[in-house]
Amino acid sequence: MFTLAHVSDTHISGFGDTLHDRAHLVRRSNRPIEADPARYETCWQEAGWHVLREHTAKKKDRVVLVDPQGYAHAVPTARDVPAVTDPVERAVGKARALEARRSVTLAAALPGDRALASMLEATPANTNLRLLRAARVVAEHDVDAVVITGDCTDDGEGWELVEAAFAPWRGKRRLFAIPGNHDLFLFPIASSARPRPTHADKRARWHTFAEGAGLELEPCGAWKRVLEEADAVLVGLDSCARRQKAFFRQNGAIGAEQLAWLRALGEAAEWKSARHRIVLFHHHVVPLPHGVGKRAPPEIGMRLDDGREFADTLSDIGATLVMHGHRHISERRNPAGHDFDLFAAPSLTLGCKSGDAPSFWRVELDARVHAERVRIPVDAVEQENDPGIEE
Repeated sequence: MFTLAHVSDTHISGFGDTLHDRAHLVRRSNRPIEADPARYETCWQEAGWHVLREHTAKKKDRVVLVDPQGYAHAVPTARDVPAVTDPVERAVGKARALEARRSVTLAAALPGDRALASMLEATPANTNLRLLRAARVVAEHDVDAVVITGDCTDDGEGWELVEAAFAPWRGKRRLFAIPGNHDLFLFPIASSARPRPTHADKRARWHTFAEGAGLELEPCGAWKRVLEEADAVLVGLDSCARRQKAFFRQNGAIGAEQLAWLRALGEAAEWKSARHRIVLFHHHVVPLPHGVGKRAPPEIGMRLDDGREFADTLSDIGATLVMHGHRHISERRNPAGHDFDLFAAPSLTLGCKSGDAPSFWRVELDARVHAERVRIPVDAVEQENDPGIEE
């Protein structure tokens, strides 16, 4: 028996903030601060952070907090931290808290269980910390491989933490992922990413991650892995392969090239002889409801434009199991008119749109497919998905 953990939509970012929770975005200046020694005096520095004191006629002795990339952050006021009267100390406290949660810092030295619990207690909605907690739960459930069906990052930043969190599987070439719209597309609303990401650098970061995980990308964007011990062939598709038509739309498409590649694979002996023929992608191929008794959410700017052709292709080539993320919905179904099993995974860090806790699918591949939903224990108050933000 071979076991997969199907996770999705981890939404990792530089500081662990997310576009789904705009109220808690880490705000930074639009441009780097030019540290003119005639204007700024350095009061403190650590791990690339600086606390400066500005001396000008209009801004005498103003304290400025600057991060390792050179962007300024607001300094907490005395009302925010009444126990600390010195603004420099307040700035230092904020810098250390943000640094401890940065994706690069966490990836370089993963915190122990007690340290992680303490940081989560202080910032329970932080997706970087939530990923580490969830990955440890995954490890407790004896899985041979981890598949991530997109939106690994919130805005293209933080891939190194995904690698570190799932390092046990990555080291064995058993970490499989595909990109999502957050990983590759641009957004009309501001994030804390500095400098602003572009299509080119987002795709370059995905390619670097894929190469490090041992995923050999085809020119069309797809990849394939034969898992002999599971009697399975695993395929990953890029549902963002088509150029983004407008920055405010997140529609996906598998595209003609990947569909042709998939149909050709369907004729291969290794595919036909496999008991389990598994396809991973990000955008949902059929509309998904929010929960029991609720209507399906609107698909404007969110749908898979060639979903009908894609679903028919999956049936034609005999795909047995398809997995996706995107809408933060946890559901298993057999779509009408098709023979494949479909698993939709919720966000591993933000939870399910139904209001359920974060979870993943533990899928056992044997003579049959057996699956169970594994919920991530949450001790702190849950952050709800903001219905105003598109996935």
